[in-house]
Amino acid sequence: MTTKPKTVPELRFPGFASDWNESFLSDAITSLDAGVSVNSEDSPAVGHELGILKTSCVTKGYFDPSENKRVLDPSEIGRLKEPVSRNSIVISRMNTPALVGLSGLVPQDEKHLFLPDRLWAAKVASSHSPHWIAQLLASEKVRGQLSDRASGTSGSMKNITKGDVLSLPVVIPPLPEQRKIAEFLTAVDGRIGQLSQKKALLEDYKKGVMQQLFTQALRFKDDHGNDFPDWEEKTLGELTKWASGGTPSKDNASFWEGDIPWMSAATMHERYYSDSPLRITEEGVKSGSKMAQKGTLLLLVRGSMLWNRIPVGITTRDVAFNQDVKSLSPTGEVSAEFLLQWFIASENILLHKVVGTGIGAGKLDTDEMKILPLQLPHPDEQTKIANFLTALDRKIGSVSQQITHTQTFKKGLLQQMFV
Repeated sequence: MTTKPKTVPELRFPGFASDWNESFLSDAITSLDAGVSVNSEDSPAVGHELGILKTSCVTKGYFDPSENKRVLDPSEIGRLKEPVSRNSIVISRMNTPALVGLSGLVPQDEKHLFLPDRLWAAKVASSHSPHWIAQLLASEKVRGQLSDRASGTSGSMKNITKGDVLSLPVVIPPLPEQRKIAEFLTAVDGRIGQLSQKKALLEDYKKGVMQQLFTQALRFKDDHGNDFPDWEEKTLGELTKWASGGTPSKDNASFWEGDIPWMSAATMHERYYSDSPLRITEEGVKSGSKMAQKGTLLLLVRGSMLWNRIPVGITTRDVAFNQDVKSLSPTGEVSAEFLLQWFIASENILLHKVVGTGIGAGKLDTDEMKILPLQLPHPDEQTKIANFLTALDRKIGSVSQQITHTQTFKKGLLQQMFV
């Protein structure tokens, strides 16, 4: 006995009871039109300048017009085609396996922006809601199907054809129900957008405040309203004791059956470190790793991510760490929290201390790092600065959690409101 294909979703709005129609995306999308790639500048278009979109302009269901590069050469301008139009859906037709097929709805005309050859503009038939089709393309099921259909000889780059997209079987509701679902999900997207904007504003505010604090344009007073003493110049090496980590033998399985978190480049993504998927024993530490006590700074000194950011954070418990990481134990003159905020504020300067060590890898010049000058305030002023900036970090973290929860909520809706 064959099972009848599912033709209604688990979750529906009141007033809709009819089955959805089994169809193909070709019934909803009238055309897939790519642009052409042209020579362009690294900076985005401003004012009346023309720009060509980058593949990063689309994420999971979202379109970001700021992800573009300006085109200034008249001969290249003449080659541009396929301007970005309202209610079209931009689809990444060529990308890495994880990103191929990403899409985003264009909410308004962007006539000064054009598509490259790696992006399509999907035009939706008038009998369908562009907003609903955009949500369908962003759903986990369709994303997975498009990724499975992608082909290519390169393991790092995949391609989907028009046939791959248009022949995709889908189950589509009548237009009124499409509009109702799209209206609701668009409201959820609006909430995510508001939270994302709030986070960006908080991050910009923190950057501005950090610049003023660490250049001493903005100073705190002591608890009696008096000025703190002048800051003293020190070097990073004078204020911290450095140690290198290591890796226990992989051949001895017993080393990897402990409860001591072992930090490496893979775990250096936060500002506070207390856990890791890999844990080692005390014998493992003695055999080749190193321990960092609670309140120590861990600094990634080797890894590909160093080209874009400086991974650094504070341990909130005793942890072990590998050879790609250095521990920086603060002296009594400087607090760990103040030093962490100094690293964050100085990231652009520190990135210039990264040198290449191989394909995609970067390495911090630790000798240069140790002689970096650091303006050091009185311990009480350090505390006030660190507490203020850490409070902002908590606010930013809280908004990030709200974004994640709302995105998870939407993901659940997509699973229940689509077939």
